[in-house]
Amino acid sequence: MTTASQSAIRPAFSESASRLETSSNPSRSASSHLSSAHQFPETSSAASDGCSTSTGSKRGRSQLDDPDDETNRDRNIGGKKSKRRKRTVKLRAFIPVRVHGRKCMGILFTSGSIRGRGTTVYVVAETDDGKTYLALKTSWQDVARTDDQAAVLKKLVDNKPHPNVVIPSKLFEAEGGKAESTLGSIRALLDDDMRQLKVENRILTVSISELKRPVAYFWSPHDFVRGLVGALLGHEYLCRIGVLHRDISENNIVLPLCRDHLGNELGALIDFDMAIIGCPNMHEDSVPPSAEKDVEELLSLADQPSSPLPENDEPHRAQRTGTTPYMSIGVLRGQSHTHYDDIESFLYVLVLFFFSYAGPLEEESLRRARVQGFVQPVAAGRLPHVTAWPAMFERWANGTFKEISDRKYSDLGPASHASFIKDCFPHIRTRWASDSQRSMEPRVIGKLILDCWIMFSRQNRRVEHGQFIKVLREWLAKYASVEDKCYVYPFDG
Repeated sequence: MTTASQSAIRPAFSESASRLETSSNPSRSASSHLSSAHQFPETSSAASDGCSTSTGSKRGRSQLDDPDDETNRDRNIGGKKSKRRKRTVKLRAFIPVRVHGRKCMGILFTSGSIRGRGTTVYVVAETDDGKTYLALKTSWQDVARTDDQAAVLKKLVDNKPHPNVVIPSKLFEAEGGKAESTLGSIRALLDDDMRQLKVENRILTVSISELKRPVAYFWSPHDFVRGLVGALLGHEYLCRIGVLHRDISENNIVLPLCRDHLGNELGALIDFDMAIIGCPNMHEDSVPPSAEKDVEELLSLADQPSSPLPENDEPHRAQRTGTTPYMSIGVLRGQSHTHYDDIESFLYVLVLFFFSYAGPLEEESLRRARVQGFVQPVAAGRLPHVTAWPAMFERWANGTFKEISDRKYSDLGPASHASFIKDCFPHIRTRWASDSQRSMEPRVIGKLILDCWIMFSRQNRRVEHGQFIKVLREWLAKYASVEDKCYVYPFDG
């Protein structure tokens, strides 16, 4: 590989090292020290050498290996107990300085998957003065999807901008005019070899868009729900112009940096890597079943395939697209992907949110994160309010597609409503109820989950955008006083 090719793929890095004094638990001490005290220089930020984790991997932990553990050896000296010796652990971090010609402030997101697009999102300065931040995304796209992606982006650009859809403002294929590919740039195969080999080939694509706030930095449950309302409005707009997103997950929903001049705080939808072109107004082509029908009859229809996209919108290459815990039952079963499947994925985003976090971050942490562009702290591991999913939801992420679809189908069954919510409550209580003011009653969250869960069950999972948004807005209006009482907006000033 030539030097020019290497520079096109890799950002420029500088190297720094940090020293921490630790006690008997170096992993925990290092994590808490860095997350609370480390300040990013204006000129550089963050990729850790083995210690930082992706914001998309909620259950990742940072570990510091210290084979020279002298704690046990030094406890008894001359028959007397000694104090535990403090140890110094050296951490080495490689920090991106410039990424594709732009000053890099840090890493916003890194994919946790070994195989796939290898997506990384950097926070970069619009100009070298570092006053305005943008999100620069690099990913390796399957060459078979490049035409689909180009068509989707053209459709988005050709239509009127929507406040709840974040469109990449610039898209280009690497540097130097020639696309970097996994077979050509990494495996160094010639063009003739690539044409003969039946091996997946991926092309490096780079896009830039305005920076938004990741869901993990919500300041209240209502803040997240408003973000979900905005994302649903954005998805409805996409359906109207004939774009099917097909990858609804928490990572693809973003919150506003702050309130606008009217006080609005609705979220937006991002990432069109898996999107395809469909027919305009696809969400108006079919009428959902009447809610007056018998629940058992509606659920018996679940095994029937969803309505496919029109034949002239083929090729429909991917049998299943999306992030597994958020996939609809129909997509998991290999049925055609429709807008109803995307809306069902929004349901799973809503439910899993309340079991992914133990309340919001502290106000000062949220303010500091905003100033730093929400970049990942060096060596801090996962954010302190992130929690592991309970076993009842881990089942949505582990197993075969059939096993996961069967579990979701069972959970949505009419006979399971009471037991499902009953099983949820202890986990809601441990995450969201505390003695501090920054908490809300578990029944408030439980009501939102139950109302949405029953709606999707009764309508055979065929819920329209307006129906879902109506339930969310009614909850926001009913419990507005809870937000005012328990939470403080942290982004003023």
